[in-house]
Amino acid sequence: MPVTSGKHWIEWEDADGINVVRFTTSAIRDDRVIRDIFDQIDQLLTDTARKKLVLNFTGVDAFASYTIGKLIALNKKLQPPEGRMALCCMTDVVIEIFDIMKLRKQFNIYRSEQEALESFD
Repeated sequence: MPVTSGKHWIEWEDADGINVVRFTTSAIRDDRVIRDIFDQIDQLLTDTARKKLVLNFTGVDAFASYTIGKLIALNKKLQPPEGRMALCCMTDVVIEIFDIMKLRKQFNIYRSEQEALESFD
């Protein structure tokens, strides 16, 4: 069962030892919100002692470049063999941003949450 974060920017659940985080906002633009979201994700990783993470972008249609910086830093932190991060359900707008910034090769990106979860097998 999903657990919603205190400020409702994200919800998360445990999927057989993998933290799945879903954004509950369509725009991630405000610096304070971005810091709050990624602080919550960091706290989740610490609390669960798991370094496997799926970020589900369903419904996210806008975000600031600061979000990209936070994603890059988080991705660097979650490298194999100890950890891994997968992104999924990215809208066309988000994929376009990743393509413009030539970031697609830096991340593990999947069409669906199920594909992202299966990539950990």
